[in-house]
Amino acid sequence: MKLVIISGGSGNDALIKGVEKLFVGNEKVDVKVIVNAYDNGKSTGVCRAITNTLGVSDIRKNHSRLYKAIYGDHCDKNLLEFYCERYNFPKGKELENVLNLLENWNMSEYKDYAIRFFARPEAKSYEFNDFSVSNIIYSEMYSELGYEKTNKHFCDRMNIPDFVVLNSFDNLFVKAETQSGKIISDEGEIVCWNNPDDKIVKMHYDVKNKSVGLNPYALKLLDEADFIVISTGTFWSSIQPTLDYLDFYKFVNASKAKKVWVMNNEEDGDSFGVTSIDFAKYMEQTGLDLSDFTILLNSDARDSLKMKNDKYNFVIKSMGNTKGKHDGDKYVKALFQIYYGLENANNYDKIIFDFDDTIWARNAKNDIEKTSLENVKMINDYLGDKAVIISGNSFHSIDTKLNKVYGDNLKNFNSSIWADANSTLYKHGKQTDFINEFVIDDKCKKFVEELKNKYALNIEGVGVKVVNYKIKPLTQLERKLLVDLAKEKYADAINCKITGKTTVDILSPNNNKSVVFKHCNYDNLNTLFIGDEINEGNDESISKLCTKSIEVNDINETNTLLKLLIGD
Repeated sequence: MKLVIISGGSGNDALIKGVEKLFVGNEKVDVKVIVNAYDNGKSTGVCRAITNTLGVSDIRKNHSRLYKAIYGDHCDKNLLEFYCERYNFPKGKELENVLNLLENWNMSEYKDYAIRFFARPEAKSYEFNDFSVSNIIYSEMYSELGYEKTNKHFCDRMNIPDFVVLNSFDNLFVKAETQSGKIISDEGEIVCWNNPDDKIVKMHYDVKNKSVGLNPYALKLLDEADFIVISTGTFWSSIQPTLDYLDFYKFVNASKAKKVWVMNNEEDGDSFGVTSIDFAKYMEQTGLDLSDFTILLNSDARDSLKMKNDKYNFVIKSMGNTKGKHDGDKYVKALFQIYYGLENANNYDKIIFDFDDTIWARNAKNDIEKTSLENVKMINDYLGDKAVIISGNSFHSIDTKLNKVYGDNLKNFNSSIWADANSTLYKHGKQTDFINEFVIDDKCKKFVEELKNKYALNIEGVGVKVVNYKIKPLTQLERKLLVDLAKEKYADAINCKITGKTTVDILSPNNNKSVVFKHCNYDNLNTLFIGDEINEGNDESISKLCTKSIEVNDINETNTLLKLLIGD
């Protein structure tokens, strides 16, 4: 999954932490955060003036927050002080103090950048109070190396993904216009406007030096995204300028991704008195196509920020509100329930799973086996008899995998298992139902005998009443030739198909999971199917019968879905 977040520096704090927790171990989830760097307040503004670069603060905040989200208690204390602590440096001794701090942090390789920063004539014009050392080093490196190389350098140093992307490299300064026509010339004043009687309604932009336009990489990310989230943040300094400058919003509109915009919990200084409906109107004024968005409101937010109407696709979910911040787990759960179109598990009558490469990896080892076992435990412990596994595997094969947790014959496993080529229902390890029409007929048996006699293949029959012949190991070419032979000799009278890595299965021609679905009378139930091949093979027929079906890439994605279904 390619997730693109558009936000400011702190607006995605809970989101980044929640995503890291929800998708832990899933390397197929690629998260990028697109920000602008127009911050011009406090130490960031001083650094911009001295180095003639964009503002570092939102980039630095994103870097440090992801680092803390990933490593938690194992973070390097020196790095955290470099990023998070602020200092008052005595006039004339700024460089000396910074060099001492870098030495104490074992970061002496940045001393030359600090020296060159303070050697700039512009540096002598400022007081360095309430100052971040990381801002000094970042801004000097931006001037010398460029934004992308600098950002990558620090991400590599922290061993985190290089995930922060600028919307543009233009050295831009934002100005705001209020209802009365007043122009607020400084970004630092915009975020502290605090005037509900003369609200900000429009932005203006001053480009220092020559414009180079939008960042092509940011546009590429939007084009390739699966999921775009406009996260919480200061609207008039973080969110709106990113979308508005040089019509960046047009590329968001053009993306085929699923799109969600998340509203703030509390009023920011730039937008006192602005409601959730007002914000939606501002977004439309900017040019964003809200008909393509779900606007996510927090039931725990301030009343004015959970107002909705029928014009927009508002969805309200409980996401916590601690000092204006969302609860990361609830926030991410709400987002990805929208992405997958999921409800909580208790809203489904039955949740049906494929087994191989959906719940359990075919070659489960070490961490992969750990995730496979975690999937099984969540299904059994939290979904219980609501969950149904329908598998072409033999019950013995499934039992062998799961008995590490549940013991032989799965006596303590509460979910239902249809196994032995989908034919036999097992509850607590005992056979409780059987589909007779899946038994191999004489025509199939004759074909199998021909194969044994002519090619001396290794053929195994599954079930007391044989419901499946497995032929393996075969090469890819051998498997194709065998399936082609079955089609040529017996047309549609034999269900001969390639499965697994080296196997061909021979089944009754009417053996598919949709028969199990109908046999169990699930037609009038609210059902969810989760499988890794819902548009082909044995899963296609049942996926079309269920109320909702989700195709997963691997067991890690199933792990994520289970956490979303189970919730707290």
